[in-house]
Amino acid sequence: MRIPGSARPPFTASAFRRGFVAALPFIVSNGVGGVVMGVAYRGLGLDFTSAVLWSLVVYSGTAQAITLGLWTTTPPIAAMVVACVATNARYLVLGAHLRQLFGDVPRRVMLPILALLADASWLMTVAEAERGRRDAGYLLGSGVPMAIGWIGGTALGHALPLAFVVVLLPTQWAGARSLLPWTVAAAVALVVAGTLGPSWAMLIGGGAGTLVSAVRGDA
Repeated sequence: MRIPGSARPPFTASAFRRGFVAALPFIVSNGVGGVVMGVAYRGLGLDFTSAVLWSLVVYSGTAQAITLGLWTTTPPIAAMVVACVATNARYLVLGAHLRQLFGDVPRRVMLPILALLADASWLMTVAEAERGRRDAGYLLGSGVPMAIGWIGGTALGHALPLAFVVVLLPTQWAGARSLLPWTVAAAVALVVAGTLGPSWAMLIGGGAGTLVSAVRGDA
């Protein structure tokens, strides 16, 4: 089997940047799902650290949604593990395909990249390879925004009041230009929530995002 673009370096910074930029919209779409998950974990009584670690370690919307339905006062760990493995079994096929595509990339490089593997990043990377731009850097670059959205959204959903998340945020989205002030507001809010509480997080985080918009000259 001849791999298109096999003469190219298997991992480049330029491909990482290209993949990162191409996947930036997933920060918002994955972020929305992550926020919902964070709110759900807060309702189950998980503390902030446990909720974020759950999304970081499991990192699967489908598997996490299924385990929510299994959650009890004493979570059935064995059943949850089986559910996660069964739900994510498709990644065995995706991983086997990537092994063929990037067989020349050392495992010490590929294994950390695969920790961020998502269906969309796999599809984007395969499409790039078919265009003759085979590069593991693209796989990592496209996976990072997806992980930021999902894990960051979980943190945001857990840290901020439900009313703020559900009612205010959708009304403030104004396209791609909203991404930077939203990111700043979310980052500041997460830091403040851990020290001063959710009410101050909402106020200071919103102020930080507004300041970024004002400095940039947004209407």
